[in-house]
Amino acid sequence: MSFLKLNFIPLNKDLGLLLARIVLGATMIYAHGWNKLINFDTKFHTFPDIIGIGNEASYLLVTYFETFGSLFVILGLYARLNAVGMAIVMFVGFFFVHNLHVTGSNSGELALIYGIGFLVIFLNGAGKYSIDRKTGVRS
Repeated sequence: MSFLKLNFIPLNKDLGLLLARIVLGATMIYAHGWNKLINFDTKFHTFPDIIGIGNEASYLLVTYFETFGSLFVILGLYARLNAVGMAIVMFVGFFFVHNLHVTGSNSGELALIYGIGFLVIFLNGAGKYSIDRKTGVRS
């Protein structure tokens, strides 16, 4: 019965957080942030203004978090601050762009999953394998 409890595999929350930070951050940069960063000049004025702060401000915030914020999450540098920013960006997209649809056309499934993943990092901190831990930032 101990086989079914997986007692032979040691628990390592910090390694799990590192893996989550790397996968979530890297896929966010690759699939979303980098494209926004390199196409800045063509999308800057036409980005949707969902929360009423203007097209340009919305684009700057989303582009920052999807590129640099995600990179900082990977590194574990001010990880909680950047993770909560990413979670907010993803949940705003899920609620207002995808209209809470998890399936079908205009599905926000990915935004929901990213949002929950970044929320988990925010709630748990960056863990032992992070720059925050080395510099004494509470993470």
